[in-house]
Amino acid sequence: MNSVWALLASIALIRTTLYNYLPEKLRLYISARFEEWTRRFNTDETMVFKDYQSSKMNQLFQAANLYLGESLPTISIPRVTVEKTENVRNLTFSMEKNTEMIDVYENIPMKWKYFSDYSQGMSKHEIRWYELSFHKEYKSLVTKCYLPYILERANKIKERNRVVQLHTAAHDFWTPKPVIIQHPMTFETLAMDGNLKKELVEDLDRFMNSKDYYQQIGKVWKRGYLLYGPPGTGKSSLIAAMANHLNFDIYNLNLSAVSSDFVLQNLLLSTANRSILVIEDIDCSIKFQNRESGIEQPIKYQQQNKVTLSGLLNFFDGILSCCGEGKILVATTNYKDRIDPALLRAGRMDMHIYLTYCTFSAFKQLALRYLEISDHSLFHHIQKLLPKVKVSPAEVAGELMKTRDPKASIEGLIKHLEEKLIADGNSEVSPKHHSSLSQTSNCQVHESSISLPLACNGASMDNVKSSGPKPDVSVKSKLTADGEGDNNFEKTDSVRDRSSGHNILQVIQDMEKELLSYKEAIIALQKKSCGTLNKLAEIKATI
Repeated sequence: MNSVWALLASIALIRTTLYNYLPEKLRLYISARFEEWTRRFNTDETMVFKDYQSSKMNQLFQAANLYLGESLPTISIPRVTVEKTENVRNLTFSMEKNTEMIDVYENIPMKWKYFSDYSQGMSKHEIRWYELSFHKEYKSLVTKCYLPYILERANKIKERNRVVQLHTAAHDFWTPKPVIIQHPMTFETLAMDGNLKKELVEDLDRFMNSKDYYQQIGKVWKRGYLLYGPPGTGKSSLIAAMANHLNFDIYNLNLSAVSSDFVLQNLLLSTANRSILVIEDIDCSIKFQNRESGIEQPIKYQQQNKVTLSGLLNFFDGILSCCGEGKILVATTNYKDRIDPALLRAGRMDMHIYLTYCTFSAFKQLALRYLEISDHSLFHHIQKLLPKVKVSPAEVAGELMKTRDPKASIEGLIKHLEEKLIADGNSEVSPKHHSSLSQTSNCQVHESSISLPLACNGASMDNVKSSGPKPDVSVKSKLTADGEGDNNFEKTDSVRDRSSGHNILQVIQDMEKELLSYKEAIIALQKKSCGTLNKLAEIKATI
């Protein structure tokens, strides 16, 4: 033991002597040779990962920071730094200065150490670096397998942990401060045809897992979707669900705000990888002529267009679209036929998704989500009504949210659909389904529907024609009712002659009174019928 201490003391003395009396170049040469000689007895290899390399962020340092931070909560280590910012979903863990940890890869221990210091000079800044130590026989394994594995895992951690942000274009540039999207819509909560939803999710997942395949077949790793259909059918909600499913940022582009094709190209180049570029209402943003429609575009639109059709086509799949990877383009429109077919072909819009009004499949998803029921005795009424009425899934969801009682909620939806069906003028709807038939506007009998005949002076009542019910009135019957005998014809004729004009007028007045009484009876009967129908509808709804 004493000999060991004596040897160490001798080495220290020799080192001090060399440092004091030998020239600097000679000292450096001897020191390098000494380290080379001692390294022969050292079985470990060390790699250094600095935070910045040539004034650029070192990706390996960032990857190691994310990779090691994921393992820190599960291992025993004295001190750990924890932080949470608004741009990440979860807590972030990192090593403290001058600490170390052991990571195991392929049953091989990998020792990591974290260091931090400040640079010398006028402008001091922090310098950070990791040191990775391992047995030198595994150097090939570390460089070819371990480090690429860390990079891949770090990318997945980064994608999983980041929040979805919305970028908008202003003054020919993307806004420097994107807005965090907190839209709760997911494919689980999206009211959409079940088969179509499944097909879309499978297509998205297949695209995300096909990076190597796209590279193998020589295609750019990107995908285009066209969402079309009537207004209010959930196109924007579907985009939010896609962004949450993929955890991709959204770049919302208004073509009318783009000043030229050159600016459009720059906007495309500045979008991040693994993001969704959205062009909403592409047929309304700028006026593109459908060249196959045969309709000439107005000159005023030709002069106003800042972005050309050629520029947009190159934007979709030109040489600039090859810059970046994992990008998804989504365009929406209410009228697919207004878009030039060149924009719709495969490679630009790979999948066309038609979003129609609420179907029974979408309704069942809404009922399960909002009312927590998968079946109900009133479902068959909904199934019959939905194909006849144009109602959006959002409108159906609004009706289901009015009450949490399933029966009352579905009854309210049935009433809403029936009223909407009547308002749309659907002749197939039975009056017993409509709750507003008791209104005067739907039961009113207009006076113009009853025509009264006019008689000229001296005309016989036999020649008077009426479109209404013929009254049981005659001049002869009125005279006999006054007690005159049947044989007193001359007196009757004399009375008739003297007062023929007066009697005809009186008969017409009597007819008018009787027809008016019929009219009032008809109106009263219709009102009573409407009330009865309403009661029957209420009884039916409760069954």
